Amino acid sequence: MFDQEAWRTRIAERLNGFARNPRQDIQLAGTSTVLAYLAVRTLEPFLDAFQQEPVAAVMTLAEIVKGAGADQIVRRASQMRFQVAQLIERELRTKPDLRVAMEQLIVTLNVLHLARQRLNSSRDEWLRLTLLHEIDTFGSNEFIQLRRLLHDPGWQSRYETIRSLRQRNGNYSAADLVLLHDGLSDSASHVRSAAARMLGHFAGTPPNPLVKALTKVALYDCDLETRYAAARTLGALRDRIASPQLIDHLGRCLGDDDSFVRSAAALILGQFGELAGTPTLIEQLTVMINDEDAYAREAAARTLGRIGMAAASGA
Repeated sequence: MFDQEAWRTRIAERLNGFARNPRQDIQLAGTSTVLAYLAVRTLEPFLDAFQQEPVAAVMTLAEIVKGAGADQIVRRASQMRFQVAQLIERELRTKPDLRVAMEQLIVTLNVLHLARQRLNSSRDEWLRLTLLHEIDTFGSNEFIQLRRLLHDPGWQSRYETIRSLRQRNGNYSAADLVLLHDGLSDSASHVRSAAARMLGHFAGTPPNPLVKALTKVALYDCDLETRYAAARTLGALRDRIASPQLIDHLGRCLGDDDSFVRSAAALILGQFGELAGTPTLIEQLTVMINDEDAYAREAAARTLGRIGMAAASGA
């Protein structure tokens, strides 16, 4: 059933190429501006759904935006499906009602958040400045919500604030820990990665909610480097955070259907070293050496090597 969550998920899938090479993906989409590109990627799932589930597609659109702009999208949906880039590029320039509708869709469906998720700091700032420049060509009374998001001081300041914690030498205050906890769920991967790395310098014992958030990043984050950063930090803190509950949870993740999660769980357990050397885990990791996924096999082998003598005697 096509709804806002399905729409958002399909937008995220279409933005995979943008994360790898933003400028190239803009060209491949047939657009010449960031604004038109984001509009195209936002509309594509709706246009597909309009062919398969027209009632659900129109109702979902109406939940987000009404008025002349929404009417234009529905009336042109069949035509747009095959030439969406050309039509959007042209009509964003000439139809104010369509601009209003597209802004509402981009904001409500969190398209900026989805686009930023895997960008490094330089590309993240490029996206912000380029989009600001493009919408500045329209009147100051247009794209007000987008301007507010793009001028949000939190766009860059959280990253810089997290980096400034180096000066604390690991002696973080409660407010610092809240900042790092929030950083782990930031929309930009370089912020999440920085928060994970900075936690590795913490001189105290992190509270359980922070350990859970860090573990979630290490297991499920969409960015590989961020997962690695979180796993290394869990390893740096292992003597203070390793618990039977955490290790059991990681053991269950070794059997996850997603090979990325299996690999990530093995990587974290490898950071725990001999603390992960229980007979059950050693048996699971030994089985995992025959995993269908090459990365999972390699992660299991490396982890058994890190566990060392416990693994050898267990075998």
